Amino acid sequence: MPYSVVGAPALAFDLARLPGGDQVSGVLRAALTATADDVERLAACHPGLPTRSTWLRVRDIAIETTENVADVLPLAGEAIDEAAAGETRLLRRLETGLLGDVDALDRIIRRELLDWTWLRSGELAVQDPAAAEAADVLADAAFAGYLRDRLPEDARRAMAVPFLRAGVPTRDATVPTGVPDVDEVLTVLAGADDAVRRRWRAVVDDLRLHTGQWAPAMHQATWALSLTDRLRLACDAQLAGVIAFRRAGFSARDAAYGVWNALSGVLQASAVGDVLPAAEADVLLRPWREVYA
Repeated sequence: MPYSVVGAPALAFDLARLPGGDQVSGVLRAALTATADDVERLAACHPGLPTRSTWLRVRDIAIETTENVADVLPLAGEAIDEAAAGETRLLRRLETGLLGDVDALDRIIRRELLDWTWLRSGELAVQDPAAAEAADVLADAAFAGYLRDRLPEDARRAMAVPFLRAGVPTRDATVPTGVPDVDEVLTVLAGADDAVRRRWRAVVDDLRLHTGQWAPAMHQATWALSLTDRLRLACDAQLAGVIAFRRAGFSARDAAYGVWNALSGVLQASAVGDVLPAAEADVLLRPWREVYA
């Protein structure tokens, strides 16, 4: 599955379940808001082709142990049977299987987050050379987080160094999105304690029978975001949400079992609340209202 700005909730779902997902989110937020000056600084820190080729070989070895949802989805029935018998090995594989991969991550950085750096003539398109090098630096830092638990530690750290050295403005959890409703959600969420986390899990379980309403409501919210030219803003909200989710102490299992999707819907609705129909807004905001009632 390709990652995209339109499909930011799917990208964020993967990142919310990865050990280094918050790191990736910070890099992607920086790419999303990068200026021409930022691109020049990033390009100036490119490690060079020989070094990067070595990193990519190490990355490709790590990819061999990364499982995609498409690889394990045929095992869903067997996983359920095993879980009923007390065995959870296959179920865990389904929980951690990713919707996308490193190629999808690379593409969203180059083709979508840095879409303005491409030179076009008719059907031909080529990325500005400096921007292509900047994209390498951003992608390497993103790979370091995406494959955090699979890369050798020395390689993982080295891959992030050029990005850190560039000194581009960071987009971590302390940087707001600029949308008051979204930023309020992120601030409140990041301060969650154990009681609040338990409340989130209970509310998600209580609403599980109504999850069929979630996808149509998310589709409507995404359509409204597209019509109002807010897709990049909403993407930033989803990425910031991953960082807040991690700061709040939620686990990959919480994300896999519905807490992330519930939060993702809240963020999507908050980003477009002024034009989203009331019925869809109620579906997406219901978990938040019940948790913090």
